[in-house]
Amino acid sequence: MASRLIFAPLAAAWLLAASSQLPAAEPDLNPAILLGEQTFADNCRKCHQLDGYGEEALYPSLHQQRLLSDKTLLIQTLLHGRMGQGPSPTAEPERLMPALDFLSNREIAALIAYISSSWGDEVIVVSEEDVQAARQTNP
Repeated sequence: MASRLIFAPLAAAWLLAASSQLPAAEPDLNPAILLGEQTFADNCRKCHQLDGYGEEALYPSLHQQRLLSDKTLLIQTLLHGRMGQGPSPTAEPERLMPALDFLSNREIAALIAYISSSWGDEVIVVSEEDVQAARQTNP
């Protein structure tokens, strides 16, 4: 009986110490990914297609690890669009992708979660605060 009285507090102390060393739980990304999927369908699908490969040579594939591994580049691209060289070297740059700055911070963050989970190596977690900060800076 005495050994049980000693063992129980020791076991409780060990469990408490072990639980304090557990990593923080990952946020549940499913709602964000679902919102991102809908946002993609509404705003990106026409050019990039549902599979993310784009339409022939007109629109680029989203299966690019350089893009999908750079949180800042993703945010800036979605907020400000993409410019590219015109048809000749002396031509003015032209907009290759429109800015999606009309989307909410939540929608931009969700879109990044969806794109990176669909075609990237890992889900990129972007907060609404990250998007808001990026809105206040120009690329």
